Amino acid sequence: MFTPFKHKVLPSLLRTRQNGFYRKSLIILLLVTSIPTALLAIATYYVGTKQIEQEVHRAHEFRLETMADKLQEQLLQLEKMSTMWTFFPILQGNLGEMTIESFKKEIVFTHDLAKMLLIMGDSNPLIREVRLYLPDSGLYISPLKANVAVPINNPEELEFFRSLYIKEMPQYWTVAQGYLSLIRLVPDKAPYGYFLTIIDEEAMNQLIQTEHDSQATAFMLKGNGDWLDPEYAKEAEYRPFEYMLRQQVNEQNRESGSFYTKWNGEKYTVSFGTIPRTGWIYVSATSLSNLTQPVVYTSRILLAVGGLGMVVAICLSWFASLKLYQPIVRLMQLFRSSRNDAADATKDEIEFIEREWQFLNSESKLLHERMEQNLVNLREIFLFQLLHDHLNHLTEDELRRRMEQYGWDTEGKVFQLLVVRLLGFSKLLDRFDEGDEQLVTFAASNVIAELATGRFEQAEIVNEQELSVSILVVMPEELEPEETRQQLYEFGDSLIQSLSAILRMNVLVGLASQTSSISELPEAYREVNLSFGFRNVQEMNQILDLEQMGGHPQVSLYPFALEKEWVRSVRSGERDEAVNLLRRFVEELTTNGEKEIVVRQGMNQLLGVLLHHILLSGFSPQGLYSSPNLYDELNKLREPDEMLAWFKEKLEMYMDTMTETMSQVQDQWMKETVDKVIAWMAEEYAQDISLESYSDRFGISIYKLSSGFKEVTGVNFIDYLTRLRLDKSKELLLTTNDKVNDIAYRVGYQPSYYYRVFKKHEGLTPTKYREMYREGP
Repeated sequence: MFTPFKHKVLPSLLRTRQNGFYRKSLIILLLVTSIPTALLAIATYYVGTKQIEQEVHRAHEFRLETMADKLQEQLLQLEKMSTMWTFFPILQGNLGEMTIESFKKEIVFTHDLAKMLLIMGDSNPLIREVRLYLPDSGLYISPLKANVAVPINNPEELEFFRSLYIKEMPQYWTVAQGYLSLIRLVPDKAPYGYFLTIIDEEAMNQLIQTEHDSQATAFMLKGNGDWLDPEYAKEAEYRPFEYMLRQQVNEQNRESGSFYTKWNGEKYTVSFGTIPRTGWIYVSATSLSNLTQPVVYTSRILLAVGGLGMVVAICLSWFASLKLYQPIVRLMQLFRSSRNDAADATKDEIEFIEREWQFLNSESKLLHERMEQNLVNLREIFLFQLLHDHLNHLTEDELRRRMEQYGWDTEGKVFQLLVVRLLGFSKLLDRFDEGDEQLVTFAASNVIAELATGRFEQAEIVNEQELSVSILVVMPEELEPEETRQQLYEFGDSLIQSLSAILRMNVLVGLASQTSSISELPEAYREVNLSFGFRNVQEMNQILDLEQMGGHPQVSLYPFALEKEWVRSVRSGERDEAVNLLRRFVEELTTNGEKEIVVRQGMNQLLGVLLHHILLSGFSPQGLYSSPNLYDELNKLREPDEMLAWFKEKLEMYMDTMTETMSQVQDQWMKETVDKVIAWMAEEYAQDISLESYSDRFGISIYKLSSGFKEVTGVNFIDYLTRLRLDKSKELLLTTNDKVNDIAYRVGYQPSYYYRVFKKHEGLTPTKYREMYREGP
């Protein structure tokens, strides 16, 4: 096998390797085999590294935002808890006037107070200790001290803690004795002291730490840029990276942001932000080098492999180009031997082969066309184009010549066209699936072809798709018209019987007028399809003969009364009535009109009425329905039942949209009405008001107003009014010196009933409430 290649093919390859095609193929092979690897390595390095850095940077920012939200929530929780502590009953009374001796005497009270502070300190992991300072008494309460009540003997220290007692600021954050602390005045009104909640900086820093990674760090700074945790300031030599980050963050002069930095040859992504409540700055940094290192190694390996592959590719490309060039050399030798012409064969091999191929193709073209004429599908395609008037540019002689080329005998013949239409497919969905129309049509065309072949000498079947089949019968001209018609009727009956038995569908056969001119067949085809509109919709199987069909009187059979009732039911939103009237409308059209065209025209008219009503309702038919042309959809349906089902679907879609819109309007109106009632109640709560009075005022039934009020507010009318009056009375109890009976009258209650209602809801009498919560003098 190698000897012929060595002595015959190889010398030719070596002689022609300088030709154009050989050089081009060799260069292309080198480029294809070598460059992609290098490009892949470069793209892997740049794209992969940048993508990883961006994704890590984005994930780091998101994680930091989540951590900041968590920290913000913790601080807010501390503030809320501090506010709740001020309402403890033990903090009321004359606690601010007690001295060291008083606390020593009131052992049980002092023990309870220390226990409360200890519980407060254990309520949150961020709290180191909670103290109660009494500036006027010069002491503070600490559960961690042996005597609980500790005097402040240092004047400077006493002055410092008194400076923290700012009555204009009930709650604020500060730094006390080197610790971050939360100040909360006690009690909320007429304070005599304050809670000092000391924060554990170590726990705060642990809260913001990210994953356990030696190359990741997170810490917090004060608003001035100093360390929040004093331990950081003591470990400067152990935290050079953190000190460098603090300096860079302070240089940013921004409340939040992110940037990249380098440390010891590694790249880091750094993000920082400010907590609004305290002004603290949180900083977090994550290394990118470990994440991008695999991409760098991979790209270097790919570059090395690409360099080695390029050397191998050069050798393989030279050998592959020789192998690829071998068939071209053989093909050129074949063309030379066939024509004995080697002129210009060495300039460009492809051009030489192309020229020779065109010569051979021109010689075989006629033979190829004659072979295609024998294909059956070309006959069907030609007939399909003829019936649909796609060949109107051809003359009668040209059409006959075409038919003769395809194998028809047209000399002394007449032409008879039949169109078969299958009806009732929608009723057979238990046997077929939607979209099986072409399958059913194909089966019907095969049955028709077998019947036509056994009855006529020349008959061609055209599968029109969509449940329609056309049949062209070529018959001798000498046959009498009556005899021809008789054969066609017998053929139509056999079609109906066979298709009905096999497919269980209704069959409609249309017979066009006989013609001797091929060019008249498109018009005959159009007239047959138009005649289908005049079929009797009550009959299952029919044969429509155009020669026997007369005029069609234009009698108006449109049920205007039913249309009027139907429009009324649609406007009033009576869905079941509208569907029932629609069914009666189709039944009356079918019973009175009988002709398909009458039913179709009636349904088109009713569709126009529906679209007009949709426009009057403020909707857009194009937005409501996805179909661009509803009339085209409707006119494609052939059975009254199909038209009814289609129209019912469109009607229900509109009524569903209308019902949803009306429900939204009713909900909005009810909310606005309840808002108005609440506004009036805020002004008239002291008067004798009731749900009935407001229902009369706003013109709405008591039941609807009651249910709407509870749905909007969550409580019923009486409960809402009771709470409103009690809130007003509590405000008067705490802010005025009026008698309780007078206050009861001012909020709309009799005094005795007011006492019962107040105690039921508040758990104590109005007098006790005033004594417990009223501000001091």
